[in-house]
Amino acid sequence: MRIDPTELPASILQRLPLRFNYDDSYFNHPYQGIPANGYTPIVEAMLDHVGIEVNLSTPLTSDAVGSFDHVVWTGPIDGYFGHRFGRLGYRTLDFEREVHHGDVQGCPVMNYCDRQVPYTRITEHKHFAPWECHDSSVVYREFSRSCGPDDIPYYPIRLVREKGQLLQYVELARATSGVTFVGRLGTYRYIDMDVTIKEALEAACVINSSLSARSPIPSFVIDPLT
Repeated sequence: MRIDPTELPASILQRLPLRFNYDDSYFNHPYQGIPANGYTPIVEAMLDHVGIEVNLSTPLTSDAVGSFDHVVWTGPIDGYFGHRFGRLGYRTLDFEREVHHGDVQGCPVMNYCDRQVPYTRITEHKHFAPWECHDSSVVYREFSRSCGPDDIPYYPIRLVREKGQLLQYVELARATSGVTFVGRLGTYRYIDMDVTIKEALEAACVINSSLSARSPIPSFVIDPLT
């Protein structure tokens, strides 16, 4: 699916820098990096808590929602309400894995914007950790396409039609008690990893403050319409 640039929201250029030089920084942030051991140990440490129980491949039904004091929903906001106002638009990704000996492209990510190239980028993961040494290299080619009902949604589209639907879902969410919507899918916004972590910490602070004050926990910590 191709979208004419006139149909794209101007907010896209607020997230990604538009450059006319050879600066290879993806963001304009003064500091960029990842945890030395990756994100896995961070998630493992969070889940290794006596108060946390992990359930995999378990659908969250309406009956199950009612059994909790409060739900923090990080899935698609339209999915929580059973797509009452129709499905919001998302893009999904297909990944093609390759293993090579030596170096493949010399950098973590190479983007491909030509129409004749079927994939959008190639990621060579060992370059994310240049302090490590590996003789071989694992690369992934990413193919972007429209998200179907059985696909994993990655990127909210947020064109004109979706913004109208989103307004309906946000109004419904604000009228629904016992649930807080967070994250890229819960607020139907494309946000990067650093922003995602920052907003998760902010949401935790707001929820803790609400519990301490015995006041209602808000449906959104970040306004999804801004």
